[in-house]
Amino acid sequence: MKSPRLIQFDGDSLNTLRISLLAVAPEEGCALLIGNQEKASFLTEDSLLRIRLIWPCCNVWKPGIFNISNPLNEQEQDFEANNSRQNRFAIDPREQLLAQRWARNRDLQVLGSAHSHPKGEGDLSTVDKSWAFTSGLIVIVDQCGDANAWWIENNQHFLPLEVAKGNHE
Repeated sequence: MKSPRLIQFDGDSLNTLRISLLAVAPEEGCALLIGNQEKASFLTEDSLLRIRLIWPCCNVWKPGIFNISNPLNEQEQDFEANNSRQNRFAIDPREQLLAQRWARNRDLQVLGSAHSHPKGEGDLSTVDKSWAFTSGLIVIVDQCGDANAWWIENNQHFLPLEVAKGNHE
């Protein structure tokens, strides 16, 4: 997928994202973002990610899930004690497969994921950056409901994206 410059949430999808992610506070909420990629306008080659639907997911994080090692080289005792659903998230791979199948049947695709930082800012944390395993879209909603977005390239290059106000089709 070509690196986008802009994301747009259609209809009430940004509000749906905010509500679903912040509803589980103080735990981090998570969701998949379903839509498609388009040209931003006929005057430019820039692309736009259009978010058409939010697929809320359960945060299934627990220490040791998916055999993920300690990415920050914290002492193992500190890593286990300081990590919970209040500062980590994981989406069940089965949920991801269901969302992909659902989207594909509607000529859409899973464009990326979103999660909340219910006690903090909407910036990428060190863990968010270190666990970026694939290229794609990531959206973070902060404790006030503000959304920030990045396109991840080559698993470690993070390009900030403009979040456009949705249209109300």
